Order: sequence, then C-alpha cells, then structure tokens
Amino acid sequence: MISTRPIIAVNYYFNSDEWNNRIFASGCKSEKSLGLKAFRAFMNTRGAEVVTLDTVDFNDPTVKYVLYFEYNWRSLWVDRFLSRIPFEKRALVLLEPANINPSLYYTSLLRGRFHTVFTWDLNLLRKNPSYTHINVPLGAEPRKYRENPFRNISFTDKRFLVAVSRNRWSYMPQSTYAFRKKAYHYFERTFSGQFDLYGMDWNVPCIFYEKWFGHPRFSSWRGEIEGSWDAKVHKIANYKFALCFENNASEPGYISEKITDCFCARCVPVYYGSKGTAELIPRDAWIDLRDFSNLADLSSFLSGMNEARYDQYITAIDRFMQSEQLNFFSTEHFLQVIADRLIG
Repeated sequence: MISTRPIIAVNYYFNSDEWNNRIFASGCKSEKSLGLKAFRAFMNTRGAEVVTLDTVDFNDPTVKYVLYFEYNWRSLWVDRFLSRIPFEKRALVLLEPANINPSLYYTSLLRGRFHTVFTWDLNLLRKNPSYTHINVPLGAEPRKYRENPFRNISFTDKRFLVAVSRNRWSYMPQSTYAFRKKAYHYFERTFSGQFDLYGMDWNVPCIFYEKWFGHPRFSSWRGEIEGSWDAKVHKIANYKFALCFENNASEPGYISEKITDCFCARCVPVYYGSKGTAELIPRDAWIDLRDFSNLADLSSFLSGMNEARYDQYITAIDRFMQSEQLNFFSTEHFLQVIADRLIG
C-alpha cells in the first residue's frame, strides 16, 4: 500500500555517509543526526514522514515541503537540488547568527529563494511579516530543570566564576570572540584561582597566523566538559556566576544555550547578548554586562555581592523556570512551530 502521509524532505549539509536517509540510522550519533532524529520523531507524531531530500520526487504531491537547515552563498554553485524544487515547497530554517553565516542576513538574495523562512532574528521578522519566529534549540532541555536539583549547593559552597565556550575566530566585526578573550584574561588575572574556563580548542592556534605569531594562553583553562549538555549544567551548578558571551550580540533575538544552561544550573549568568533579550527573559534573572562601564566595575559588583542579593537572582531564575515564558526555549517549541507552519 502506498503511503499518503505528507512528506517533509530535509537538507542539512549532508556528507556522503548521510544521504539516502542514512542520517537517521541508529549508528549515526552526531549532534546533527540527533537533532534530525528528534525532528523526524516529532513530525511522525503529527502524521508526517521526514526523509532526506535526495530520496523524493519534488513534484510528488505528498511532498509538502523541502526544508533546508541553513543555506549560504556557496550553495549557489554546489546545491544540485534547489533549482528543481517548486518555489512554494521551499522552506528555510535560519539558526546560525550573522557573524557565522552573513550571506543570509545582509541581503535578501538567498532568503528570497525560499517561500517559507523560520528565524529568531527580530529585525528580519519586523521587516518580513511572512517569516515565522522560532527559538534557537540548543543546550540542555530547560523544562527538565523546572524544579531545582541543585538546591543543596549553598552560596558558600559555590566557586566564584566560570565560563564555558569554544575558542573561535571570525572576521565579522559583530563577533564577540575578541571581547570575551579579553574578559577571560582579565578575570584570571584579577581572581587568580577563582575563575575557571572550560571548552574546546583553547591554548592552541585558532587561526592560521597564530601558528606563526603565537596564540593567547589561559592559565584558567580546565579542559573540555565531556558528555552532554546536562554535563555542562552539572558543572556550572558549582559556581555563583558564569560569563556568557553570545557569538553575536548585535542581532536582537539571538538567545542561545549560553544563558538558559545557566538558568538550569541555578548559576547567575553575566550575560553579553542582544538588546532584545529582555523581551523574552525577565530582566531580574540575569546580570547584563552592558550595565557596567568596564570589567573592573563588573568585578567589584560580583565580588561584593552578598548572599541575600544573590538569592534574589536565584529566586528570579526559579520564577522564570516555573513560568510559561520558559516554554519558548524548549526543543518542543521549536519543533511545534515548524510543524504548525508546514503541516498545520
């Protein structure tokens, strides 16, 4: 019997081992694979099948949409599919910020190749009312941490300050990478032994010229956090504060796991993100780095905070974790929005 269930075909920069639905194989455990498997399982509950786009006839009426996760200017020359897909079936999910994938943000040329666009970018949403608002589905699942599993870690038991990020470089001026390295160096000098840095690719060259001229080294680096996003949450739960720098702090609406993982851990985030953050997260639940004229003022504020003031932040975080606002940051919300738009 031929299936009449609607089909959503997907494309996510697949390599040769992932085409022909191999991305969904049980042995494929990459982050991309796990995310697409979750998407496939959710869409199955909504009565739709999800397959890789190389397995379908785009003119088949059961193929409702062909959904691209990301797209860039290089795809104009290497994508062998898009020109064959009827325009009304083309859909695009924008997840990376503009400093990672600039070609999709500063001109409408590439976005204009898609009928349906999902984005977190509040500026693009204001300019393009037909676009659909989504969240950035990264990090630990916030709703797992509605109840505080770390309530027995006292204020005095917590270490002072932590940061978790990957060492990265970008030529785009709105990238925060240089600023966060400056902050890390400042805090490891100012609070020697009280600031810990975790993440990938630190203390090695990040860009080609660092191999010739040297690269910054951080005595505060404690290695990578092995395991899942939950492992990160359990690590930072042992700290009072976490420095959280979004990769891009210019485009409003880009809110990643960097702040929500802190909420899960009941670790107060010192956040450097877009100015649209307060529209989605209560302002009393986090410390805005932009409120301070320099890092010295910030360090005085943090080191001088007593337990009673700190508990006010934790109370605000708990209130947010119990609120309906939290649902926006869940994977289910991300999947629900896409399903509602594509299959109703």
